[in-house]
Amino acid sequence: MLVDLHTHTYLSDGKDSHEEMVAAAIFRGINEIGFTDHVSIKPVDWAMPIERVNDMVKRVEAVRKSTNSQTIKIKLGAEVDYFVGHEQPIKEIINSLPLDYVIGSVHFLDDWNFDTDISPYDEINIDRFYKQYFKVLQQSAQSGLFDIIGHCDLAKKFRYYPSFSLDELYKKTAQIFKDSNVVVELNTSGRIKPCNEFYPAAAFLQHLARFKVPITLGSDAHVEQNVGQFFDDAITELKALGYKEIVTFTKRNREYLKI
Repeated sequence: MLVDLHTHTYLSDGKDSHEEMVAAAIFRGINEIGFTDHVSIKPVDWAMPIERVNDMVKRVEAVRKSTNSQTIKIKLGAEVDYFVGHEQPIKEIINSLPLDYVIGSVHFLDDWNFDTDISPYDEINIDRFYKQYFKVLQQSAQSGLFDIIGHCDLAKKFRYYPSFSLDELYKKTAQIFKDSNVVVELNTSGRIKPCNEFYPAAAFLQHLARFKVPITLGSDAHVEQNVGQFFDDAITELKALGYKEIVTFTKRNREYLKI
């Protein structure tokens, strides 16, 4: 069974329609697709305006009705930005929506969107940046807001790396993920970013496997061509680490699928 629980449509920063993404998933043998357009309490041009989040719900409900559920299951998710100290308004937005699951992502450190604004990297202390990123990432898991932690080593996206080994940070974060009872996505989009590897990195994923942190799959596709990208390699990597199942969700309840 294959699921792709991380995709974006034209409602946020994707390019294609829900129908086009579903057709691509069916073509690639995906059994479930989840739509996770961006939701952020901080207004940004790549997320849905808060006042329009119900449009996301209506569009997914419409595509569910028009799709044969025996062919593919359609899940309603959201990728929600985490901001330290703003847990209550984030919770209120999440609870207002009939979601199957929520992906929590860290794209900001203070006011810097390090995911898209590359200009500060040459000026900052990269060691401090990594330590701050992982601290906020850990807090996102401990917040209890999210079912899935998204692209959990996004700090490496532009190939800026710290001077120290990340092994201890990986280990501590994996322990916190386990204690916080979150699922982590193996996000395959990193292969088409400057870092040229999955999120999380193989060494990080090894720690997640040791702590038995549950895993799901997400392509983070923003166009239909990328739905299910590199999933064969992802499944091979998971099986090599001893994973026998991946996770999906229905109405915030976890389900396990054999791989």
